[in-house]
Amino acid sequence: MDRLLCIIFVFSLLACTEPNKVNYMTQQEIDDRLYEINKEMLADEEKAIGIYLEEKGWPVKETGTGLRVHVYEQGEGDLAQTGQLALIHFTVSLLSGKECYTSKDKEPRSFKIGEADVESGLHEGITYMKPGDKAHLVIPSHLAHGLAGDNIKIPPKATIVYDVELIALK
Repeated sequence: MDRLLCIIFVFSLLACTEPNKVNYMTQQEIDDRLYEINKEMLADEEKAIGIYLEEKGWPVKETGTGLRVHVYEQGEGDLAQTGQLALIHFTVSLLSGKECYTSKDKEPRSFKIGEADVESGLHEGITYMKPGDKAHLVIPSHLAHGLAGDNIKIPPKATIVYDVELIALK
């Protein structure tokens, strides 16, 4: 976002260099620049995730969407499926380690896989788990709260880490 604001500022300065001449960007030029900015942001986020995982030493499975799953305690039974009700305990943190949300000392949370109002990365991650599994889900921003964050504790463009236990499926 900082890069985008910087680019907009530079373009506005360039547009003001000649008082009688307006330099407009074509839609294609705007689209191309935004594409490049998004690629840079994704590369920066991927680098940060790589460093984080290297420091943790977790053997992870990376999915096609960029989600990383590290099941560190095995449960039993069948893998969770879309449409099932998942009952979980969790802690959500940032890559910095700052804890944002937790269900510790609270009732477990339930949500319907594929239908509830939770991060899409959590929906996907749960489908790699069986009841009793405990896992770390490293969820890139595009599968979490995106460019805006959650406007409470999760900042814009934040990768989040779920430490999650799948208690039961119904």
